[in-house]
Amino acid sequence: MSSLFDTLLASGSTVKLLATVVFCFISLTLLNRYLKKYWSNRKFLFQFLMLVLTIIAIVAIIIVLPLSDALRGQLLSLFGILLSASIAFASTTFIGNIMAGVMLRVIKNIKLGDYITVDNITGRATEMNLLHMEVQTEQSDLVTIPNIHMVTYPVKVVRNTGTIVAIEISLGYDIPRQQISKQLILASEDAGLAEGFVQIKNLGDFSVTYRIAGHLKDTSNLLSVRSKLYNAVLDRLHADNIEIVSPSFMNTRAIKEQPIIPKQQIDEEESEDNSLEKMAFEKADLASSITSIQTAIDELSAKLESGKGSLGDNERGSIEAELIVLNAQLNDEQERLKNEGTKLK
Repeated sequence: MSSLFDTLLASGSTVKLLATVVFCFISLTLLNRYLKKYWSNRKFLFQFLMLVLTIIAIVAIIIVLPLSDALRGQLLSLFGILLSASIAFASTTFIGNIMAGVMLRVIKNIKLGDYITVDNITGRATEMNLLHMEVQTEQSDLVTIPNIHMVTYPVKVVRNTGTIVAIEISLGYDIPRQQISKQLILASEDAGLAEGFVQIKNLGDFSVTYRIAGHLKDTSNLLSVRSKLYNAVLDRLHADNIEIVSPSFMNTRAIKEQPIIPKQQIDEEESEDNSLEKMAFEKADLASSITSIQTAIDELSAKLESGKGSLGDNERGSIEAELIVLNAQLNDEQERLKNEGTKLK
C-alpha cells in the first residue's frame, strides 16, 4: 500500500491521473447537461449512453493509474469480474431491467402513445426509460412497470392503423339469430365501426352468446367507441322489441306481464366527442404527439441529407422552414409534457 502511495506521488504520473479524472468528470457533467436538454424525448438513449460513458471513464482512470502492467491488468480483471458479477447476481432486478429495456428498444413494437395491455394493466404508454415503462390507465393514473415485467409477460399493443372493437351479449333461444345479427350489424355502424360482423360464441343452457365486432381506424377514440357500441346495441335491440334480460328473470315476473324494455326517450343528439380520452389520457396524448413530430423531423432531415445535390433551392428552403416549425412545435410539446408530468405527480 505504501509503495502504491509513493508511486502516486511521482509528479508526472500524478498530473496525468488528475488530468484524466478532471477530464472525465467535466466531460460527463457537460454531456449530462447537453443530452438531458436535447434528448428529453429520448430518455432511454440518454440514460443508457450515460451508463456506458461512466463505465468507459472508470476503465480510462484505471488505465492511467501509475501502476505496473501486471497490477493494472489485475485491476482491470477485478473490475470486469465485479461488472460480470453484478450482471449475474442482479440480472432479475437492476441489470435485468436494463437488459429488458435494451430488448424492448431493439424490438420496437411499442411507441409512446400506444394502447398496451400487460398482466391485466391496460393504458397508453407515456414514458420508456432505462429501467421502467410508464403507462397511463383509463382512470388517468400513472402506473410504472419494470422493463423486466414487460418482457416476462405477453404484451398486447393496439396498432395505430386500426383495431377490432368487440363486445359480447347473451340473448334467449326464442329470438331468431338472423334478426339479432341484423340489429347488431346496424349497431356497429351506428357506433362508427366498419366491416361489422357477428359471431355465435357459445350455446348455453338458457341463452346464446353473440359477439359483435367491427374495425376501428382511429384508435385514439377507442374508449368512446366501445361505449358507443354498447349504447347502439342497447338502442337497436330495444327498438326491435328484443329483450336483453336474463332468462331466469322470466320466472320471477310479477302478476302483470310486461316486457322489460324501457320507453323510447326523445332527447337531444348525444355528443360524439372523445372527451373521455382527453380526460383520461392527457399525458399519453402529449407523448404520442411528440413521437409523431419527432418522426416527421427525422423523415425531413433524412430527405434533406439524401438530396443534397438533387434538391433545388426552393425545395430545400421549404424543407428547412418546415423543420424550424416542427422543432418549435416539438419544444412546446416537450415543455407541456414536462409540466403535465409534474402536475400528475
